[in-house]
Amino acid sequence: MERRHCSVGCSVLLVKDIAERQLVGFGRTTPGRTKEKYWFMRNFIILFEEKEGTSVLVRLLDNFKQISIVHQAGDRGWEPFTHNSCGWLRVRELTRCFDLIFDKNPLDLDRLNGIYAKKAAAPLDAIDKSGSVGFKMRVVPPNPIERMWLGFMNDLSQTLTRKDYSRSFERTMIETSKANDLVVFFAVRQDVFRWALSKYHGDGTGKPGHIQFKLASGSISQSEIEKIYVDPDGFEEVVQACETSHANKRRLMGEFEAAGVPVHPLRYEDFLTDKTRYFTRLLELLEIDISHAELESALELGSNFKKVHSDDISDFVENHEEVTEIFGERYVKW
Repeated sequence: MERRHCSVGCSVLLVKDIAERQLVGFGRTTPGRTKEKYWFMRNFIILFEEKEGTSVLVRLLDNFKQISIVHQAGDRGWEPFTHNSCGWLRVRELTRCFDLIFDKNPLDLDRLNGIYAKKAAAPLDAIDKSGSVGFKMRVVPPNPIERMWLGFMNDLSQTLTRKDYSRSFERTMIETSKANDLVVFFAVRQDVFRWALSKYHGDGTGKPGHIQFKLASGSISQSEIEKIYVDPDGFEEVVQACETSHANKRRLMGEFEAAGVPVHPLRYEDFLTDKTRYFTRLLELLEIDISHAELESALELGSNFKKVHSDDISDFVENHEEVTEIFGERYVKW
């Protein structure tokens, strides 16, 4: 058994087969083409926003021997292309990193980190390009030009400049994904009410932050998470922002799809309901052939993260009856 790389962003598992002449790839079988069988494992990007369960997702995916999740050395930086991890990379530097990660050539880690690690908190860890390679990143990363001169603009000019930059970056991401034959996933959380509560709760005090990292490190226990009062007016703004995010994701998915890039939603609710079924579908979309036993074994390794909020919001919201009555039906189905 031998592995090769196809001409674009996928890995090829090659098995000699004298008896059968067929080409197997991307879920199709074509008789009479060659004496060899190919299984293409697709490379991918997961586009997401906070509080959609992707921190757990990428660590579970990295448990599979067929998948290599791009992250920083030292088991850190699992969102490698946020400015908090890599600094303010310019778009051309970012896309060059993507090309080195996803192209058909063997990985030149020194060359990759020569670009990435100039401003990063840590260099990227080794990446196994013989299988499926992927990472998660924000739908639209922060704009690096803001630090330099955006602050001198009036409000209207700032808004137009940010919008122009975002659309330009989206076009770049679509072109890069198509050129490297990537599968693009969009993380979505359909239950807008619960999603907005997670954002509003933030670090556990109602301020921005991530409780799951504190729980994972042991710096806080589940019992130490205090209840918060949810201001209905302020919470309405968070809910509307979540609904706007859904609309933007649908628009962007349509643009990726129109360009010929395979796109799929990853529903947070499906993950909670049945992890085995969720990952079975995800692996099928990545063209990864895996046994049920292998799948279960990878999932049993876990992710070191704990569920932050119970299903009963009265455990962490003081005025739970009020907010449930007002916002409980806010839901966007995918």
